[in-house]
Amino acid sequence: METNHSTNNALKQALQQRKQGDLPSNFSFRMMEQIRREAVKQQKRKDRVMLYSIITASLSLIALAVYVLFFQLEISWKEIFPDIQWQSSSALVFSFYIYIGILVLALLGFDYWMRRRKSIS
Repeated sequence: METNHSTNNALKQALQQRKQGDLPSNFSFRMMEQIRREAVKQQKRKDRVMLYSIITASLSLIALAVYVLFFQLEISWKEIFPDIQWQSSSALVFSFYIYIGILVLALLGFDYWMRRRKSIS
């Protein structure tokens, strides 16, 4: 009982010592601005998660298709394109083209990201 009474006295003293006055004139504006910024952050976070989910699902489907075609059905490129003569040099050129294609896609993605970032700010 005595602890409860001392707690009540401490609360009363703290309430009496607090500053008396109104909120600043721009309190509502600042609070709404913070709420708006937080809503924008959450929307960006949701968009990012959605984009990563789509990329992951797409890559998983492509990997599954490659696995099924080449390992389960045992399809080879030589059967699909019998007129093409496969040599070790053609494999090097093919890997170079794949490298260039991935590089172009990465640069296009970076360009899109930079343009979007510039338009937001």
